[in-house]
Parts: sequence; structure tokens; C-alpha cells
Amino acid sequence: MGLIDGQKYKGTRHKEYAVILAIAVICFDLFFGSTQSTAFLFVINIISLIAILYSAFSVVRHADVFAHRLGEPYGSLILSLSVVILEVSLITVVMSSSPGPGPDGIDPYATLMRDTLYSLIMLVISGFVGISLLIGGKKFKTQHVNLAGVTQYTTAIIPLVLVVLILPSFLEGGSYSNGQLIFVALLSAVLYAVFLVIQTKTHQSLFIYDDEDQDENHKGMPSPYSNTWHGIWLIVHLVSVVAVTKVDSAPLESLLANLNAPKALTGLIVAILIFAPEGLGAIRAVLNNNLQRAINMYFGSVLATISLTVPAVAIISLFTGSQIILGLPITDVILVSGLFVLCQATFDSGRTNQVDGVAHLVIFFAYLMLLLGS
Repeated sequence: MGLIDGQKYKGTRHKEYAVILAIAVICFDLFFGSTQSTAFLFVINIISLIAILYSAFSVVRHADVFAHRLGEPYGSLILSLSVVILEVSLITVVMSSSPGPGPDGIDPYATLMRDTLYSLIMLVISGFVGISLLIGGKKFKTQHVNLAGVTQYTTAIIPLVLVVLILPSFLEGGSYSNGQLIFVALLSAVLYAVFLVIQTKTHQSLFIYDDEDQDENHKGMPSPYSNTWHGIWLIVHLVSVVAVTKVDSAPLESLLANLNAPKALTGLIVAILIFAPEGLGAIRAVLNNNLQRAINMYFGSVLATISLTVPAVAIISLFTGSQIILGLPITDVILVSGLFVLCQATFDSGRTNQVDGVAHLVIFFAYLMLLLGS
């Protein structure tokens, strides 16, 4: 059964019901997904969303076992990479379902990667960080982070955002040529590789705040099962997420079309699906006065997602001929630039409070205002 002999375990043994739900939802979608009824499409997408989130939570749950056993910064790194795998899988699945260029000559999913990366940045660094700083400040008045570690994250993220999402805005067609795209993908991968060396080998102390209270849930062994057991189930749940997303892509497109929803909303939906489980885990860390772990998860996920999604999707697009548009609209460029200026002010002292949280949430609600008003 994958049990680790000789170990005592007093926690709850989770059942892998997410797989059963995923199979049931796939069958339901296959039978009824072709409907054009807005009400029924809404029901289909809600149950698909539940199945995807349940499987995604299961992915993070198994990844969290490795995080417990390896400790920081490896724990946050494993969770971040799990998010990246989910994102690349979801984007690839949705892109593969594209009907091709529309009447205007533009693929409806050409901006999916751009919208998802931008949505993830805004969702995580303005939304989740804002909520975390607000509730952490309310409970503990002041919380602390290792300023040097946050600076390393932003130092790596800012040039990626500039090269991947902002610079193409000023190029013809809003994107790079194939040769330029390959070069940008290589730059992204190299930057992340160097960052990993810093995070896991030469400068681990930058990503740890020694004086913070330690979450009791992260002490000892969090599961009676072996790493192999958790590794297998992690892969199974990843496949479940991808399978449900693939089957639900057509009903989701039909629902958004019926509602005349903005195309960028798909990117936000994907961002929520992939980050919600880890985001809730980070909030739990904040409530246990471990803000550093939450910041590692937030910024680490954004960095890993941009660095690794760009090369993966670039390769896929080159082989499939899929169109990619990377450049953000100028309003989004201004908003994301302001967000990183705010990050510098927020974490400059290494101490945070409720005002910092509200400030981040102001930018998040401004993002939602522009998104839903487009």
C-alpha cells in the first residue's frame, strides 16, 4: 500500500475520491457538453470547475508531503513547480482545442498564454499577497519577511515581465518572430536555472526568516505513505486535471460566448484554477505567522510559471504552428509596472501590516475593473 514501516501517524488518511469525481464529470461532459443552453452550460462548467479544483487540491496535497519532508526552500520550490506543470498542461490543452484563426485572421487563443501569465501575476502578487498581508496584519499587527529574499524574487521577475509581456507590446503584431521567441524562451530558462542555484545551493539563507513561528503542521512526518506512493498519485491527479479541462474546453468557450464575456477572462479562470490550492495553503501559513513561507510560495510560483511556461508553450507553438500574441495593452503595462513599484515599497523594511495589504488589493480591484469592463 506504500506505507512507511515503523512510522507512527496520527493524522487523517485522505481518500483519492478526486479521481472518481473526475471520471464522472468527464462522462457527463462528453454526453451533455454539446448543448447550447446557457443555463445548462453554466451547470456543466460549475461541476467541471469543482472536479478540476478537487484534483488540483489533491496535486498540491501530495506535493506538500514532499515540501514537508524536504523543508525550505525546497518545499516552496516543489509546490511552485507543481503549479507550473498544471499551468502548462491547461494552456496546452486549451490551445489544442482552438478552432484556428477567426474571420479577423487571429486565433481566439493566441493571447491565452499572455492573459494567463498576466492574470497570475495580478491574482497572486496583488490579490493573494494583499489578502495575506491584510489578515496577517489584523491578527499579528506586524509580520516579518527576509527582505533580501523578496528582492531576489523581484529582481528575477521584473526582467521576465519586461521581456515577455511588455516589450512585445511595442512590436508589430504584439509578439516576436519565431527566432526571437526561441531566444526569449532560452533567456527565461537560463534565468530560472541561475535562480535555482541561488535558492537551493549558494544563498538558501535569503529565503528563510529564522525568527518566525513555525507552523506545527510542518513538523515531523505528514503522511504514513512513501514518496513513491505520493509521486504516483500526484501524477494521477495531474492527468485528471488535464483530462477534465480538455473535455470542458468546448463547453467553457460556448458559455463565455453566450455571455459575451471578455476573452481575457479565460486567462483569469486558468490562473485561479492552477493557483487556488497553493494560495489557500499560503494563507494558512500566514495565519500561523509564517509569512516568509507564504511569500516564497507566492513569488516563487510567479517566477517559475513565467520562466518555464514561456519555453514550454513556445516549443509547442512552433511544432503546432499555433499563433502567440504576448504584448499587453498599454493600460495593463501601466498597472503591472505600478504593482512592482508597490512591492518595493511594501517589503522595503522587511515588516508588513494591514495598510500594505489594502494597497495591494487596490491594484487587484483596479485590475478586475479593467478586465470586466473591457
